[in-house]
Amino acid sequence: MLKDREQVKDIIQDIFTSLYLRRDELPGDVNISGYLNNAVKYKVSNQLRNKLLKENHHQVLIRQAHQQEVVQPVQLEQHELKNRIARSINTLPQKCKEVFMLNYYGNMSYKTIAQEMGISVKTVEKHMSKALQVLRRELKEEHYLGILLVAVSICTG
Repeated sequence: MLKDREQVKDIIQDIFTSLYLRRDELPGDVNISGYLNNAVKYKVSNQLRNKLLKENHHQVLIRQAHQQEVVQPVQLEQHELKNRIARSINTLPQKCKEVFMLNYYGNMSYKTIAQEMGISVKTVEKHMSKALQVLRRELKEEHYLGILLVAVSICTG
């Protein structure tokens, strides 16, 4: 089924290693033949599933790469700006990032964020202020209009 002799050898070795390591956990009356048969079926099906997932993932990546080639320049700029914003957001401290994400991407009010996180509204305001300062510093002024457009498209799309 796998059409790869080395892969089959690896699976069999894994099964026997697992059997040896779990030898104390298995009941004395276990049907070793049935156990091994089921283990092989399980490992092979996992291998086939993983192969299928990889192939699907590669197809998606190829499709995305092709789509990016035909994307208009404005969309490329927006895509680059979104990536830049995401990188800037990732530089924020964890709590600050969480507050920012809940507010901008979750469309939650400061009060709702405060209740959900178990902090005061004032603390939410401080986290948002810090997040916006970091974003302003990391994103040059020339991109403010672009940021506004991207933020609007993210919030509405």
